[in-house]
Amino acid sequence: MTPKELVQAAFQADIAPTLQGKGFSYVPSQFAFKRKQGDFTQIISITLSHKNSSDGIRFWSAFNVDSSRYNAWRKQNGMDKFQGHLGGCMDWSIPDWRSDGDHSTSFDFSTPHLRADVLRDWLSRCLRAGIPYLEKLSSWEGLGADLVRWRWHWGRATDYFVMADRPDRAVAALEAGIEFLEAQDFSTSKGADPILVSKKRRQAAERNREVSSYRHRIETITNSGQGGGLNALPRVSHI
Repeated sequence: MTPKELVQAAFQADIAPTLQGKGFSYVPSQFAFKRKQGDFTQIISITLSHKNSSDGIRFWSAFNVDSSRYNAWRKQNGMDKFQGHLGGCMDWSIPDWRSDGDHSTSFDFSTPHLRADVLRDWLSRCLRAGIPYLEKLSSWEGLGADLVRWRWHWGRATDYFVMADRPDRAVAALEAGIEFLEAQDFSTSKGADPILVSKKRRQAAERNREVSSYRHRIETITNSGQGGGLNALPRVSHI
């Protein structure tokens, strides 16, 4: 068996029954487990290292959430279709996935007599931290809060808060984004390479446009008391 076949067979035999008992369906073609929770689809996907061989096998996982409602909402508001997962991350970035001092980013499945222990370890982390993380992401407010935690994609976090009818948190996300962006330093030293100077000026201009769009959106939300049902969103690019 190839490394992929070994890991897939082990997950199908030893992991799938537990996750299926919690409502997940196993999708072999994607090496993933999926579960519907209201408007959201929770996804646990397994990835194998491209360096795997008969002597060394490693895998890791990702926990993500999708929903068709988001692109329906974007279309309603005259925005381009969003490509990608709405939220989530690799397993090692999930709160409480790793214990203090554990900096590993993959599971070693190389040694046959240790494979059962590796699977038990992964499943324990999945049940203790991974699935609860997906539960937190399975609401618009939860998705927005997670992006704010990551300190990025402020515009998309705002979308989620607006859909959750939380204009207060939408404004707070934009204000946090402005603070983060304005703290970026695009200055250059005297005599710096002209190419670097040009790059920094371009980045500063892009940052200023983004800040301006955030300020505009704050004004729009504040003046309209905007909730998820309103359509008057300005178009913004999402950092």
